[in-house]
Amino acid sequence: MTEKALDLNEIIDTLAEMIANKKEIDVAEIKPDSELLELGLDSLDTFDLIFNAEYHFDVKFPKEYGVITTLNDVAELTHELIQEKLAA
Repeated sequence: MTEKALDLNEIIDTLAEMIANKKEIDVAEIKPDSELLELGLDSLDTFDLIFNAEYHFDVKFPKEYGVITTLNDVAELTHELIQEKLAA
């Protein structure tokens, strides 16, 4: 749960840990520009990552959130949602 502003790198690190744990890969292999498919995440895994990000960061992704293909895509949207929540 998040009550303070996190920088983008903190969000990337948290999401990378989530992916590493789910796919049992070394977190050092996961870079911000890593393609989710190349990390072994299919569409269901990507949905699961988004669901976990919502829960962990206490945000709600919109039903239509655009194209998400990289870790950075998820992190940027999460960062944006946190900023909006803190501004409200």
